[in-house]
Amino acid sequence: MPVLRLKRSKVAEEALMIPLYLCEDNLQQLTHLKKVLENFILIEALDMQVICAVTTPAMPSKLEMAVYFLDIDLKDQIDGLTLAAAIRRKDPRAFIIFTTTHSEMALATFRYKAEPLDFLVKDDPDYIGQIHRCLINVLEKVSMPAGASGDRISFHMGDRHLYLPIDHILFILGNTSHRLSIHTKDTIYQSPGTLRETIARLDDRFFLCHRSCLVHTGHIHELNKTSLQVVMDNGSHCPCS
Repeated sequence: MPVLRLKRSKVAEEALMIPLYLCEDNLQQLTHLKKVLENFILIEALDMQVICAVTTPAMPSKLEMAVYFLDIDLKDQIDGLTLAAAIRRKDPRAFIIFTTTHSEMALATFRYKAEPLDFLVKDDPDYIGQIHRCLINVLEKVSMPAGASGDRISFHMGDRHLYLPIDHILFILGNTSHRLSIHTKDTIYQSPGTLRETIARLDDRFFLCHRSCLVHTGHIHELNKTSLQVVMDNGSHCPCS
């Protein structure tokens, strides 16, 4: 089984860069799709990464909110529709995109309850443009306010976008220079922004414990009234009024 794999960096694991999985039985078409995706990701500096590209159907070992490009006719015991249905059961937040040369198969995707994000016909003159728009669509959905996406929040880091799972954030510090310090268990990220703007994008898991600090209530370990500090479950601390 020809397999193309890329290693994930430690930073990607923490920031949970959006992973892409590709399954296409034609190796030439698989290589072409992978190249199109990687070129667009590189040019647009997207926080995405092709994790795995395979020619025969296989369930990822770690299911997460990922993007799956699946050929419908895989010429295997398991076709793309069956694989998509299995992915959807295990990963309800998955972004599934079907690729095929058979446009008449579009209606079949609904019978399998795969809930695809899109359906791309390979011989369409705008096939590459459609692939690009799918990635942009995914980013738009992921970067929606936390109440809508229910999972992640986006921050700017230079010319890049960082997508952090809400529950990975311990607290967020703001300063008068309109800069944010986003503290997770292992890393501190710097991003432009204000607490006022940020709290509007978060749900009731976060509490303004100080005029300069938003804290994730699910990570609070202790409140020290003497030092006016909140101690988090990893031992770090932030100010509290």
